[in-house]
Amino acid sequence: MKRSLACLIAVLGMRTAAAIAPADFAWTFPVETDDTSANAWRVELTPEAYAWIQDDGLRDTVVFNAAGQPVPTAPAEARNDTVTRERRIPLPLLALPASTDNGTSDLRLIIERDGDGRLHRIDAGEQTAPRPGRLREWLVDAGSIDRPVEALLLDWSAPSAGVSARFSLAASDDLQRWRDLGQASVVSLEQDGMRIDRRELQIPPTRASYFRLRRLDDGAALENLSAQARLTESERRDSARRWVRAVAQRRDATADSASFDYELPGALPIDRARIELADDNAARSLTLSVPPVDGRTPAHVLARIDAFRLRVGGDLVQNEDIALSLASRERRFRIEARTPLAHPPSLMLGYRPDALVFLAEGPGPYVLAVGSRAARRPDAPVAAVLSTLRGRFGNDWQPPVARLGNGRVSGGDAVLREPSPPMPWRQWLLWGVLALGAALVGGFAWSLLRGGAK
Repeated sequence: MKRSLACLIAVLGMRTAAAIAPADFAWTFPVETDDTSANAWRVELTPEAYAWIQDDGLRDTVVFNAAGQPVPTAPAEARNDTVTRERRIPLPLLALPASTDNGTSDLRLIIERDGDGRLHRIDAGEQTAPRPGRLREWLVDAGSIDRPVEALLLDWSAPSAGVSARFSLAASDDLQRWRDLGQASVVSLEQDGMRIDRRELQIPPTRASYFRLRRLDDGAALENLSAQARLTESERRDSARRWVRAVAQRRDATADSASFDYELPGALPIDRARIELADDNAARSLTLSVPPVDGRTPAHVLARIDAFRLRVGGDLVQNEDIALSLASRERRFRIEARTPLAHPPSLMLGYRPDALVFLAEGPGPYVLAVGSRAARRPDAPVAAVLSTLRGRFGNDWQPPVARLGNGRVSGGDAVLREPSPPMPWRQWLLWGVLALGAALVGGFAWSLLRGGAK
């Protein structure tokens, strides 16, 4: 598999613009993998790694193999897993009196509901209750369901076997206009020790307030008939959010206001903020912002919030988290209050960590190198390789997850400094040519003057 992967990379033509080495980056972190036979891995960045990254696009991050060579590395796509689960919801089922017409007319009903809004009684104008043997039609109340129903599951107490019942189904939202959903059967048979039990009436996914069942066969009555709705719920789950505490760095307080500056260990992709006051039974109007870098431009306001911290019995009641949308990754924040505050509020910031995908080119173990002002990760067709692998293993295939170990210094702070400006060779050469030209002109003039004197 690794050989075919290497061939694929060669065919796609990965090229490195300039040779880079781990020493070109500030820190390195060992990549811990469980499956040594895998051809690709996915690794999430940790706050310790973020602390050294300089580029918002994560271009100063790259994985190296044991030979010190960069391997194909690229940011991973956002991972949104779709979780699907089946639900079964019991529904009220009420018997309708036997119809005297052909069953095509609208129902004229008097309906009573309980405190939860579910059907409690249906009066069709009959003076006597229908005999059980005549029950051939039922009304199912699905008004409590806000999703399409995919099937109705029936159950009964008797008979326990020898049942083959066929129903026609219809749906309505007002008990006046009905949509035909077709026909379906339930079966409960037992013979010679073998049993077939199918009690599900499948329908096209339908969202309706009511369903009507009409039995079409002349089989035995189904005693104590009940119904459940089967539906499928899909939920998209993003990668888990992490929380990190911002450290209070500075405080400015006056008689009328207070301001607190905070700093993170690195520039993180923040999308949530949790502000908690330090004292019980307190409330303040606060402003969360990004302070200006130069100290002259206005701060960039992120949110305004009425923060509170109350003790109610033994419970602590506080303000909710704040959703943020930042145009860039930030590591410095400021909280301002229009009234004095004795203690700085707690600032927790939430983020979904970035992840990198790298291919197993060359021998392991592998290390992740991060942080550089000049070195950049070479481009590689990682997305094309992953697409090919998903075509082989299925669209849901994901690289196995690797972890970052404890980091160590590599190039250190030296590679984080702004690179020295290049030597102005062209400018010096120009000045040299001009100086040489001036010297030649001066020498020529001198020779002419000497010749004229003679």
